[in-house]
Amino acid sequence: MNKKDCIPNYILRNALLTFIAAFISFMISIMSFYQCSIVESIQHIFFIDIYTTLYFLLIWLLNYMIFEISKIIYDEYRQILSYKPIILFILMIVIIYILPLLDLFQYDFIILCLFIILRIIKEMLKKTY
Repeated sequence: MNKKDCIPNYILRNALLTFIAAFISFMISIMSFYQCSIVESIQHIFFIDIYTTLYFLLIWLLNYMIFEISKIIYDEYRQILSYKPIILFILMIVIIYILPLLDLFQYDFIILCLFIILRIIKEMLKKTY
């Protein structure tokens, strides 16, 4: 398989991963704010208000950019960093959880950091085998 054939799959996989992070954080935030069910929170995200939908799409795009930037940085400094980014991301998760931020950003950043940690672990395992 040619490397160019894998690029659409790679982009789709990363887009889906960052979509899940944004979607879960929006669902939790809207469910706690409006005290509603999962179905009603989906309606709030996609159907009731265009501004909420656009805000969701912007958070998704920001997540995708952060995910790609973290991938580029880790791939560039793979030999130097090894397991250190995992510790850094775990510390950032704890700090973000403690800081009094809007819960949407807390959930989104925590979920995104967990996905980045999983990607780093996958790359470390791929390097060893």
